[in-house]
Amino acid sequence: MRIGFIKKILRRLDIRFQLVLLNLLVFGSLAYYIIEIGYNHPAVFKHSQWFKTSPSRFLYSLGSRVYLSNIIRLPKIQYDFLLNETAEEEQLRESRRDSVKNGFLHAWNGYTRYAWGYDELLPLTNVGRNNFNGWGATIIDALDTMWIMDLKEEFNRSRDFVRSVDFTRSDDDINVFETTIRYLGGLLSAYELSNDLVFLEKAQELGNALLPSFDSPTGLPYNSWNLTWGINKKSHERSGPPCVSTRHCGSRTGILAQIGTMQLEFMKLSQLTGDSQFFFKVQDVIEILDRAEKYIPGLYPLEIDQDSAEFLGSHVSFGPLGDSFYEARYLLKVHVFVGGALDQYRRMYIESIESMHKYLIKEGKVRNRSELLFLGDLFHDDFSGRMYHLTCFVPGMLAVGSKILDRPEDLETAIRLAETCYWSYNVTLTGLGPEEFLFLTSTDELTQNEIDWLENQEKLNNLPNGLVRISPTYLLRPETVESLFILYRITGDKLYQEKGWMIWQAIEKWCKTPSAYSGLKDVNTEQVEMNNIMESFFFAETLKYLYLLFSPPEIISLDTYVFNTEAHPLLRMIKP
Repeated sequence: MRIGFIKKILRRLDIRFQLVLLNLLVFGSLAYYIIEIGYNHPAVFKHSQWFKTSPSRFLYSLGSRVYLSNIIRLPKIQYDFLLNETAEEEQLRESRRDSVKNGFLHAWNGYTRYAWGYDELLPLTNVGRNNFNGWGATIIDALDTMWIMDLKEEFNRSRDFVRSVDFTRSDDDINVFETTIRYLGGLLSAYELSNDLVFLEKAQELGNALLPSFDSPTGLPYNSWNLTWGINKKSHERSGPPCVSTRHCGSRTGILAQIGTMQLEFMKLSQLTGDSQFFFKVQDVIEILDRAEKYIPGLYPLEIDQDSAEFLGSHVSFGPLGDSFYEARYLLKVHVFVGGALDQYRRMYIESIESMHKYLIKEGKVRNRSELLFLGDLFHDDFSGRMYHLTCFVPGMLAVGSKILDRPEDLETAIRLAETCYWSYNVTLTGLGPEEFLFLTSTDELTQNEIDWLENQEKLNNLPNGLVRISPTYLLRPETVESLFILYRITGDKLYQEKGWMIWQAIEKWCKTPSAYSGLKDVNTEQVEMNNIMESFFFAETLKYLYLLFSPPEIISLDTYVFNTEAHPLLRMIKP
């Protein structure tokens, strides 16, 4: 009996032991596969890099192969706002913020009614238009603006649309630069604000699709690219462009603002996915631009040969074709994004700003406004007194640099340039700024005939004495309100809010249509005619900067976020 009892006990133990082994096998295998997925597919698992390394390594890494060990604590950017807002001031500020939000909703509802899924709404004819790949540029460009404005219903509908987009194919060639700043930047920002993995997965999909556009002989990205050819064609040769005609791979002449305005987005993509190849692609571009021979140190001509990496011509401009490269986002703001860990960007920024002060910034010759500063162009040694609306990002750039790099003189220059940008709005009959204008400098010597001609221009064309002529179109551009927003956040001066409010009132008065908002053909006439254009940056930039100008300063703080050139906020690497 005793022997039988012992055998029975041993059989029970054996069964329990088998169950334990089975459970260990099942749960062990499950844990292994979870770790394997997180390790090899970071976009699928939110902080999967933590399986490879510590959270701090994830935060301070540009992919699994680049760890930034030398991040420093950068100086504070924003003004120390005190609780000095009265109830009346708060009510006024909030009413203005609500006005901008209502403007967004007015334009958004028009877009969703007449052009949902198209890149843009034509706001007079109420039809959709595709000119940015047909992926719904307005939707993706507006994602983070909707989140910041707490428009969650609109945001969630847009999320469902994003899920359906195939970012690996396009019907026609794509503009690599515009695709990066509008789509990739919008997706990355939407992910960091909402923590919704759909946006990160789509950002990685798009980033991978863009990688072949860097396959020029030098590694400089082509201006345009055919996604279908670049990804699916088996005969694609890595040593050169995968096509005979430049129709599929873009012009062999690289544009400065395009090749130099991808660093922030691709670095952020490497940080979030754990894939360092995105960082290496854009860092190689900066190395090429840094080494290339320049006529003036720190000033980069607008065109570069993609085969030889040699600059072409001598035209230097902070306006069209050059603006976003110099813009704080892609020299200074990469420095800010990585917490000073890549000193090359700080050095290149300072070189550019020193030469800008020396060669491009001049005092004007505007009657009774001697404090105004203007920013022009350069052709070799020849200065051109032409200032663009696009260059009005410069005051904001200089203001940020003044705080981060302890350059107080740059803040004074920023304030004067911002006044010029706002003045260009204030002197027109609509209160909206022109696309560009030609100006005289304080050192220009005029003949009596030229003086008489200027006096006549002032009377006939409502041009202030000191301006020669203007390009009068207005495209709902954001650069001036961007600088007003940044200067308010840095100085705490509420006068910048007043100036932004005046601009918003002018937009409401002259640009509003029954369905949305439109740019103007001429800002300096009482016979206002709209141009039937509302680009996606109106949602991404103009309305967002105006909304943030009237928001509490802790919302999207400059000490926490850095904006890409399309105003998509991305989290900075910050040392505690």
